Amino acid sequence: METIGFIGLGNMGLPMALNLCRAGYPLLVCSRKPESARQIEAAGGKSAASPAELARQADVVITIVPADKEILDLYTVPGGLIENMRDGKLCIDMTSAKGSTKQAVADCARQKGKNIYVIDAPVSGGVAGAKAGTLTIMAGCEKSLFDKAMPMFQAMGKKIVHTGGIGSASNIKMINQMLNAGNSAVACEALCVAKKLGVDLNIMYDIINDSSGGSFVFKNNMPRFINEDHTPGFRLDLMKKDVGLFVESSRQQNAFTPMSEFVYQVFTATSNQGHGDRNTTYIFKWFEQSQR
Repeated sequence: METIGFIGLGNMGLPMALNLCRAGYPLLVCSRKPESARQIEAAGGKSAASPAELARQADVVITIVPADKEILDLYTVPGGLIENMRDGKLCIDMTSAKGSTKQAVADCARQKGKNIYVIDAPVSGGVAGAKAGTLTIMAGCEKSLFDKAMPMFQAMGKKIVHTGGIGSASNIKMINQMLNAGNSAVACEALCVAKKLGVDLNIMYDIINDSSGGSFVFKNNMPRFINEDHTPGFRLDLMKKDVGLFVESSRQQNAFTPMSEFVYQVFTATSNQGHGDRNTTYIFKWFEQSQR
């Protein structure tokens, strides 16, 4: 089996990497978190001293990092992953980022004269899906590369979809995140009004889940809002980043998106209060504290 170099052992990346180990892949990691690296080593993986060393040894490099800047800093800078990867190797970036950033990685490889293949493969399903190996994986690339990467994807996910060319997967993920954030904001607002009206929240929850106002986000987030359970999972600042990508991309396309602009301001305001490291559902507190 091909040796996989994995960078990004965060809340999502660590369980994804562990699932690759369990599937039998020789895994090489480079992490700033010693405890995460030790978990990989305990599962049979090894550690590299630097991203450059990892790139030289791996057949496939998988990255899942916080945002666009980290992607470019890893892949495109002098001495980065692209320069150190051998011709014919594959890199798969699974970060939630702009499609244009993934395209920039592929462009960098061509400009440096490297015969390196790139797959744009963000994921959906949260930490629970990463641990269970049931993520939805969107892959933007040539179909032949998609087929080549399928066994690796199957070790990490359940629903795996080829979305088209490089950048298409990240654009779809970006739109999904905007819908998630927007639905969450609307649910928070509705809950605040329901409390003012004295509605039985459990009865309302049961009825709306079988009605036209229901949604995946309402069904899964509403109990967290009611019980004020904001256990860290997906950080609020990461959702703010994803909504910001949608807003930025919309402006570049001269699109009219007043709802997304408002949702972005909600997440920004909550983050500015010092809650960026809380779970994304913490925006409910912003709505609740804004009531009269």
